[in-house]
Amino acid sequence: MQEIELKFQIPAEALETVRAELARLAPDQALPPPLILQAAYFDTPDRRLAQARSALRVRREGDEWVQTLKAAGSHTMVRVEDNRATQPPPAGQPLSPRLSLHAGGPAEAALRLSLAWQPEQDADGAQCGLVQLYATDMRRTRVQLAVGIGTLHEGVVELALDEGAILAGTGADQRSVPVRELEIELISGHPQAVIDAGRDWVQRFGLWLDTQTKAHRGDRLARWAVDGDARAALPESFSPRPARLPATGLASLSAEAAWRTGVEACLAHITAHISELAGLPEGDLAAAAPVAYQWRRGLRRLRALGRFVADTQAHGAPLNLSPVAHLSLQAACAHAAVLARQLGHWRDQDALAWIPRKLQQLGLPALPVPTPPAPADLSASPVAAARSTQATELCLQVLTALLAGGGDLTEVTEVTEVTDVAKVAQGPEAAPLSAHAWLSDGLRRWHAHCARTARRFDDLGPRRAHRLRRRARQLRDVLDLFAPLWPQAEGKHAHEARARHAHALAKALDALGALQDETVALARYRAVLAQDIRAQAACTWLQGRCKPLRKQAQRALRRWLTHSAPW
Repeated sequence: MQEIELKFQIPAEALETVRAELARLAPDQALPPPLILQAAYFDTPDRRLAQARSALRVRREGDEWVQTLKAAGSHTMVRVEDNRATQPPPAGQPLSPRLSLHAGGPAEAALRLSLAWQPEQDADGAQCGLVQLYATDMRRTRVQLAVGIGTLHEGVVELALDEGAILAGTGADQRSVPVRELEIELISGHPQAVIDAGRDWVQRFGLWLDTQTKAHRGDRLARWAVDGDARAALPESFSPRPARLPATGLASLSAEAAWRTGVEACLAHITAHISELAGLPEGDLAAAAPVAYQWRRGLRRLRALGRFVADTQAHGAPLNLSPVAHLSLQAACAHAAVLARQLGHWRDQDALAWIPRKLQQLGLPALPVPTPPAPADLSASPVAAARSTQATELCLQVLTALLAGGGDLTEVTEVTEVTDVAKVAQGPEAAPLSAHAWLSDGLRRWHAHCARTARRFDDLGPRRAHRLRRRARQLRDVLDLFAPLWPQAEGKHAHEARARHAHALAKALDALGALQDETVALARYRAVLAQDIRAQAACTWLQGRCKPLRKQAQRALRRWLTHSAPW
């Protein structure tokens, strides 16, 4: 069984309004009594299920007991779920799962893979080392809603309001976090109904998308409930990367399937870090900075992919996608540009903070790097940006693009072979575009453009040097995005050539980045010279560093130019 659903966090101040709206939607405007859900979650001490993005729970649902295995689906909206009726534990006995309930099908395969479970010798999994790590105590209120009546995207969704807490630890070490979530699950109809319903509730009540499961949050809470040494020894289960990629060579993969894989990878990266960032306290800037940095990287990757699609289309290699898919991806990239600019405002402050400290060490006035006027649409903090309507709307637009891009939502990473695409291409003479041709043609063109500009680096002013850096970074982002798809069968030589090229490009980008940071700092100090004479010392010092930094960047670019494009 596969769920198609989205989950949203509810601000504390909006909870009463959300309850009232659910009551208004209920039959006779009267909500049914909430369902009491009390669950215990199990994993191995070294978190093998969490690392596989799976969760195993035993839950009391009113008068019934249900054991559930949840595993990562192929998409933000999709999760594998196997529910099995079970019995309450004998009096005085602790809860324990019985893996035999999940025998057969994808659930058994997932447990065999993650736990090395061997049901032939260990039917119930007693030897797998499962222990209870955390628990949940919830009240669930449910209402069904028809969405998009009379349209192509008509559907019925269930709105489930979960209120309660996640609990971990015992006695004085027990910790808890509150839960205020709205899950929107497809009951029947088109999956776009889930997105449309989510967009409506986000805009009206300020909800934000959250792809972290209760299991993920419970695992993190359980880590904090143990001592520091034990916590440090636990493997990290948080990963922004998608669970699986098509196991095929580029020669047999269609360009549309490669596009879908790239979009999914961007979405997985972005939603993972939005969810992590939005769950932090507003004032915890130290914890927010590295997560915001990774979120910004995901936004850059999405924008690079959007530009790559537009560029290949302009040069005669259009993808066989619907107009809605193209427009939704463009809208998502526009939101990504705004959010990246906001995150860049905070990133610049952090990246330039070393300069006044260095000035002080040199005995010069330690004047902080002047801060430019904040963008008019700047959020209060990176955490607020992650919780913003715009951040969630970006994700909903990407999901819409994936839906409109074709394919079965519950198998969105299933490979579309070139021969399959040929069957649906427009006209009997239409030639399908392979992923290898699409990627190689576009990457060669981008590489050639960057190489031409790099050879004239001596003649580039600051703006054109920064433009080169942006284009080279986009090249790197697209290369990284599709790196798992390059066939391993090309041999060791081709693999090493790609690795050498990637390393040289990274070094060139590092050198260009250092030059750009100090160029920005110099411009900001110059802008305040008339108001603060102390800026003169900083300007003189930075100006003296400009020539050596340009030489370093030039050498790094020359080394990169010695590596031919390996694709």
